[in-house]
Amino acid sequence: MKVSVVIPTYNDEGTITATVESALAQKFADRFEVIVVNDGSTDGTRAILAKFGDRIRVIDQANRGVSAARNAGIRAAAGEYIALLDGDDTWTEDKLAKTVPVLDENPGCAAVSSNVIGIDGAGREVWRYVAPEFQHSPTLDEMLEWPWPLLPSAQVIRRDTLLAIGGFAEEFKPEHWGCEDILVMLLVREHGEIMYVPDTLVRYRCRDFHAYLASRLPSRRFEVDSAEAFRAFKRRFEANTVLARLAREHFGARGDKIAQWAIDRTANELVTAGLMAMHQGNPGFAQRCYRTSLRYRPLTFKTYFRLGWAMLPVGAARMLSSMVPPGLRRSLSGPPTMEERPQ
Repeated sequence: MKVSVVIPTYNDEGTITATVESALAQKFADRFEVIVVNDGSTDGTRAILAKFGDRIRVIDQANRGVSAARNAGIRAAAGEYIALLDGDDTWTEDKLAKTVPVLDENPGCAAVSSNVIGIDGAGREVWRYVAPEFQHSPTLDEMLEWPWPLLPSAQVIRRDTLLAIGGFAEEFKPEHWGCEDILVMLLVREHGEIMYVPDTLVRYRCRDFHAYLASRLPSRRFEVDSAEAFRAFKRRFEANTVLARLAREHFGARGDKIAQWAIDRTANELVTAGLMAMHQGNPGFAQRCYRTSLRYRPLTFKTYFRLGWAMLPVGAARMLSSMVPPGLRRSLSGPPTMEERPQ
């Protein structure tokens, strides 16, 4: 078996059909298999997967997060190479044909990546994922300087390499938002080159940023005085802390820059959540977000200013709003702009 396609999925009933079909539709001369790991879905995902019959292999497990789901697929794989594909992305039909030969022809290559387009719910292109300055095979030093745009669905990796590094770190839990891919690709790069194919071979499904964030914020009726409830919300951002810790443990001082990026990202994400809370009319929740952000990045004057604004009585904030320029008003009352969007 040349390639095992590993698809982790959790509650992807609206997208999983297109994802699996794009894997099965590959125009690829060699043998490949499609393994879907159902990570405890509670919607109709499992029933949809059953319709594919023996064209795919399905592994069911309790909800343990995307790292554990990918690892289950990697362990079960028979292929020499692992092609990752998330449950809401799709491939072009020549994805494997244009990436696998790169690994075949370059023994020192541990993985191969490609360009990606972001699409919205209507299938329209929103952006190109890999900016020109990243369109080359990165050194490890470059990847430790700043997170390289290596979307999981764009990666084809030697299975032996993934087994050698222990797969994806399962310290990243189901409630966490991302970062597991940043760490694993750093470890992969230690084992060999990550070569770049300029073709756009992946369609990454973008969510409307504000709608995506709003759907994950507590409602206006959220009990902001509940410390435990806020801690549960804050755990969503702990993936950044996990990345910072593991990067420093593995790379030592070389991991300091990527670790600091992760800590700064936590502070930025909490400010973004605070701005969305302000936009939703929930200044109490915004105050908690800003205070927590300042623990990670205490010298950010703008966050103190936003905290002060969130603490104003409603009548005073409304009166002052008419006196400040629109741009400043938005930066205080939300919604967040692309500038505040976590990178």
